[in-house]
Amino acid sequence: MKLTFLGCGDGFSVEQGHNSAIVTFADTNLCIDFPESNHVSLHQMGMKLNEVEHIFVTHLHEDHVNGLQKLALFHRVYPGKAKPKLYVPAGLRDDLWQILRHGLELTTRGKRVFEDYFDVECVEDAFEIAGVRFELIRTQHVPEMLSYGLLCKPYFYFSGDTRLDETYINKVAGEVETIFHECHMQDDQLPSHTSLEELLPLPEAIQEKMLLMHYVDDYVRAEARDPFHGRHKLRLAEPLRGYDWQNGGDESR
Repeated sequence: MKLTFLGCGDGFSVEQGHNSAIVTFADTNLCIDFPESNHVSLHQMGMKLNEVEHIFVTHLHEDHVNGLQKLALFHRVYPGKAKPKLYVPAGLRDDLWQILRHGLELTTRGKRVFEDYFDVECVEDAFEIAGVRFELIRTQHVPEMLSYGLLCKPYFYFSGDTRLDETYINKVAGEVETIFHECHMQDDQLPSHTSLEELLPLPEAIQEKMLLMHYVDDYVRAEARDPFHGRHKLRLAEPLRGYDWQNGGDESR
């Protein structure tokens, strides 16, 4: 199993794409969220949009779902092996279609519905692909908003957008090899996100498992990243950098 970041940036990122990753395993793949910036990243990886087989949506903020309409239309024009399968937390299904329908419902061949474009599966607690189990973890992003992280034991926990849940992080650290956690990396405190100041008190053994994502473009360049890595156990994820557990956790381009 390998997870490759398609983008690591926050909602206003220009240089590194919005936060998303593609997990490859058992001759298939799963995208975690699908921002529009994924199109460029997949192209750089030598992949076409119609090669994306499964997608999981963590929440409905624009920078996490604004590529789904393009993905749907590409699959209709250039069909892949099958319609992409879209795993949607049950409480988000109708709202997600309302976001997408304005560009997908009306066509030259009549009205379309959600299922014309995606094999939609509403999920409550977990879903399985090719024998691999992915568990939904409710996160604390914006009050009253449904948002989820994704747990795939024993490999990883992917937080999605969230405030720090220290109790859960201490628990899950004993269950997975890697924690992909958001951290906005700005000096200001953002009430819907996690700050570096909150992560630094965590035990070093947990920090060593963490790769930070969904951060500002200030840290794209080596002159900012290298000093950060010199000071901390935490590491910053990078676009198009993968994490391959089959190779002992080695990161690779």
